[in-house]
Amino acid sequence: MIPVVGVHGVGYHMPGYTPADAATTLARSWSAALAKGIGEDHGFDVTMAYYAHHLRPDHTRQSADDFDDLNDLDDEAMEMLLAWDAELRGFEQVPQGWPTMPPRQLISGMASFGGFAAVPFHAFALLVMRDATTYLGARHAAKRQNARDAVAKSIRNSGARIVLAHSLGSVVAYEALWACPELAVDLLVTFGSPLGIRGFVFDRLVPRPDRPGKRPPGVGRWVNIADPGDVCAVPRWLSRSFDVDEDFEAPIGTFGYHKAVGYLACPVMAATLR
Repeated sequence: MIPVVGVHGVGYHMPGYTPADAATTLARSWSAALAKGIGEDHGFDVTMAYYAHHLRPDHTRQSADDFDDLNDLDDEAMEMLLAWDAELRGFEQVPQGWPTMPPRQLISGMASFGGFAAVPFHAFALLVMRDATTYLGARHAAKRQNARDAVAKSIRNSGARIVLAHSLGSVVAYEALWACPELAVDLLVTFGSPLGIRGFVFDRLVPRPDRPGKRPPGVGRWVNIADPGDVCAVPRWLSRSFDVDEDFEAPIGTFGYHKAVGYLACPVMAATLR
């Protein structure tokens, strides 16, 4: 079996589980998704780098309602939301007047722009903002370090030379691999990645990248996969912002545009891992 480390994205806090049990549960889910695309005997032993518990207090329940009302975002979080919205729409900068708009109004506009139903999109946006602002926010340096360390430890202990990193997990993995250049990874696959979002993610990375951003020193090959309708994987074509070897678009379904299992089961992922 070939060892593989998966790095999950937003919305995976599982407070009813120990971190080890949560990692095992997610690893089984990812392995099953790979089997749909590659076949039951895909030959990969998936270990999950579980870090979600580092981003929130132990008592927090897995629910969009756990995040305070979006209209209560602090200034830094509001800057992130505005940057995400502007990047989604393809604007070079945040339009004048947007910073005074209520966050819920901004998110409703994002849903309308992307053609998504307002209610589920609001719930999704809450998950994104809750996890991403905690990881990237200046006030949460210790949580960020703990998440990075958890990912690096999983890669080191598993001996994996393949890392599959989804959503916010691509950010954590990118920083973990930069922080630990001794970790040799033959293949890094990022999918549904927000790494290129200016003002939200790109400019807050450690180390802060040039343009294009360089791959972590221990990474041999970097492949990125994005559904063209994935609102987190913007701007389109990560290779315009980073030293990516191959950059693919792969539609994974109208209602599953950001789900990890959709990416893991898609033909592009199968071809990349074969």
